[in-house]
Amino acid sequence: MRTIIYGNGAMAKVLHSYARRSMDIAGFTVDDHCIADDTGCYLGLPLVPFSRVDTRFPPTSHNVIVAVGFTGMNELRARKSLEVKQKAYSLTSYVHESVCMHDDVAIEENCTILDHVSIHPGCKIGHGTFISSNVNVGHDCMVGAYNWINSGVAIAGGCRLGVGCFFGVNSSAAQGLRIGARNFIAANTLVNKHTEDDQVYLSEPGQLFRLKSRSFLGFSRLAG
Repeated sequence: MRTIIYGNGAMAKVLHSYARRSMDIAGFTVDDHCIADDTGCYLGLPLVPFSRVDTRFPPTSHNVIVAVGFTGMNELRARKSLEVKQKAYSLTSYVHESVCMHDDVAIEENCTILDHVSIHPGCKIGHGTFISSNVNVGHDCMVGAYNWINSGVAIAGGCRLGVGCFFGVNSSAAQGLRIGARNFIAANTLVNKHTEDDQVYLSEPGQLFRLKSRSFLGFSRLAG
């Protein structure tokens, strides 16, 4: 089967850069209104209006992976995935060859998992989930559908993540937590208690110090 990428934005560009090395990418598709009148290609491949994609790329010989961001707390990605299936396409996943998957790991359809991710034994990754580079998912975690997990995230063992969550860069969840649906967990934020649906967790940003960098290094004796 050849693969069509749904999307023509940053996420589609990233996925194509990874997946073209191991998947046969036939082209791209997006909603008709997202294509300029004079645009028929993207990244050197055909860009086909979604209303006509099944005539150019038949579902009998092509599958689809949806590559859009976390718009609407991942609801756009979920909705487009359903529309793809309504056109009789099967949804496929992309998992980078460097991903370390241990025993009894299940990855559902339409997932994108980038390089140097470790998924420990007993985990399940729900459909439509995006996991960026250098993420650690501890043992026996259940990651709900359509999560968005950015680079450097660490999820301790035994966690249960509701659908549609967002984890910012270098955020983390402590052992055995239940994370509600559609939680927004900002960059560098540690969650150490169970959460409810639709909650937001933020951490304080870095503080600007009064000294310039050279003076600070001299003052703190950090320089070698």
